[in-house]
Amino acid sequence: MKNLRALILLFSANLISGFAQGITMLAIPWYLVNEMGDEDGKFLNAAMVAGVTLASLFWGIYAGTLIDRFNRKRIFQFLNGIDFLILLLAGCWGIYLGETPFYLIAIIFATTIFTYNVHYPNLYAFIQQLFEPKYYAKINSAIELQGQLTSALGMFIGGMLITGPESMPAWWPEFLLSEAWTLPELFLLDGITYFFSFAFISFIRYESARDRKIDVGSVFARVQQGFAYLWERKSFLLFGISSHLVFFATLVTIQIVLAIYVNDYLEASAYSMASFKGIYALGAVFAGLLGLTFLSSKGHPIPKIIFLMTLSALAFGSFSLSHSLSLFLGGAFLIGISNAGIRILRITYIIQIIPPRVVGRVNSFFAVINVVERFIFSLLMTLTFFSATENGGNIIYACAILAAAILVGAIILLGVFKPMKKMEKAEIKAAVQT
Repeated sequence: MKNLRALILLFSANLISGFAQGITMLAIPWYLVNEMGDEDGKFLNAAMVAGVTLASLFWGIYAGTLIDRFNRKRIFQFLNGIDFLILLLAGCWGIYLGETPFYLIAIIFATTIFTYNVHYPNLYAFIQQLFEPKYYAKINSAIELQGQLTSALGMFIGGMLITGPESMPAWWPEFLLSEAWTLPELFLLDGITYFFSFAFISFIRYESARDRKIDVGSVFARVQQGFAYLWERKSFLLFGISSHLVFFATLVTIQIVLAIYVNDYLEASAYSMASFKGIYALGAVFAGLLGLTFLSSKGHPIPKIIFLMTLSALAFGSFSLSHSLSLFLGGAFLIGISNAGIRILRITYIIQIIPPRVVGRVNSFFAVINVVERFIFSLLMTLTFFSATENGGNIIYACAILAAAILVGAIILLGVFKPMKKMEKAEIKAAVQT
């Protein structure tokens, strides 16, 4: 395999940055819900997610043009460098103030989301550039496996650090017990991890495995070309949007729903929230291992995606029907399998049939649609129906909405299955002719 050393360095950088993202994505919502007043914290968290999500809508459109236009290694370096500087400055400023003002939290959350929206589309486009199609499924499975593991580890450690000894499980080693960390201290830790990620990326040397034709027109022209490509292939457009719904549901659960569900409905601790992510990661790891064998074996990916979507819809639906912590954690395992399995199948399928010159814009367009969905859901979660202290049990209706959205997506995929098979043959034929 060409570029094996580049792959190892890329994995190392992705592992470290995923760990940092995991800490941030657990610590911020838990801090807001538990430390800034119950009702106010929920509202601030949902409003922050909605605002950042709306802003990332426009950023996501532009990000796709950057991925298709510029050196993808340089993009990774820029992202990690920005994260390092902002988190380091925020951590130092928070320690100097002796508190963590909301504007500082919002800046860190926005930075994490903005770079995340470029990170994965750029990562998959880079993989397409570095390796031959026969390696895509296994590499994507390995990326999903290590990404989920490190993110979950980051969330688990973040939950332990932010709550302190009183929430530590009985099996936690006594010599590792410490006072609860402040958010600025966690920001400093995250900043340091991004520095190491930047260093690993800098050592990457590679040889392109596929020719890459770069569109050098204006940003508007490049956006227009990407949209025209999708509009001419409406079945693929519907596939891309519908197959992304489990990711949408998982992300809004982690960012908004999880803290309210655990704190208000289950009346449990941050450790239970971290346990959800840990068990979710086990499911994702299981899916990653399947991706190295079963998911990458013969058979069209769309029926497999439909099955996994149905599985995750059942898990989200169970959250709205039960008050059981055990069932909640069991559902986390199913969601982990479903989300990771779909991501492996989906991105492998996309980069196999979509030409390299537009793959960044295609993936970013689907990410933008996902952003719109998350923005609408975030606005919904700012309603007092969900955020008021006395209405904590109403969070189960949010879980039911997510389950219904995933089921609708699975039905749409059933409808576009046959058109998609025709479209992929045409794309593969066109690629051979060029």
